[in-house]
Amino acid sequence: MIRRFWLAKVGDHGEVPGAEVYWMRDFDKWVRLSFYSLIIDTDDGYVLVGTGLVRDLTLRNRFLREWAGSDRCRFTVQDSERIENVLRRLNLTPDDVAHVVITPVQDYTVGGLDLFKRAKIYFSRRGWFEDVVNPRPSPFLNRDVYLPRYVRDYLFEEAWGRIILLNDEDKVVDGVDVKWTGCHHRSSMAIIMHTREGVISLTDAAFTMRNLQENIPIGIAEDIYECLNAYEYLKSVSKVVIPAYDPDNVVRFREWFI
Repeated sequence: MIRRFWLAKVGDHGEVPGAEVYWMRDFDKWVRLSFYSLIIDTDDGYVLVGTGLVRDLTLRNRFLREWAGSDRCRFTVQDSERIENVLRRLNLTPDDVAHVVITPVQDYTVGGLDLFKRAKIYFSRRGWFEDVVNPRPSPFLNRDVYLPRYVRDYLFEEAWGRIILLNDEDKVVDGVDVKWTGCHHRSSMAIIMHTREGVISLTDAAFTMRNLQENIPIGIAEDIYECLNAYEYLKSVSKVVIPAYDPDNVVRFREWFI
């Protein structure tokens, strides 16, 4: 059962080309994005979704500069946004977290993973084999960018016995379910929380609320039909759907932020 949950901002993406966020739209516009983590207090311990940005953003920001031709969409993180400092605002430490869910597997979700020495670590089973341990080269994904070596070393050595792979529809703990969505990455899952106020979901299949409201797939979707399927499903089962990177989340859902 869920007692309470919180959202916390853990970094910024600056502004990205509009067509990255809205499929085949807004080519002449830039859209601001932010990164968040979700902390859930349950009868089965604290659940953390996302551990924030990696400590060294050099490779990521070099890639973004070469791709965008400017530093307009560079990743940034403030000290107060580091996950250990976010938890401190709740009088928690990483050792107090029992469950860490990583979705999607990217450098803005895995950055603080090695701080969590006691937690079980959850990944999409499909995403694990396609995004994490896939040996095939990809022209689009540089593993050293989205899954840095220090995180890989931690996962495959110290944390190996605590890794749990989730099925496409699965449960983390009572009250916290996941549903594989794809759309953004093979490791993308929606987090579905059964709260006293109703079902509240978080999804990276939608970057902003506009994706959901206007049924516009994200522009960098790996499969736009997976995006549309995710929107239809999540809106049908949820009282509230939270888009993963909308900077307006801090205003729209202010009562949940720390």
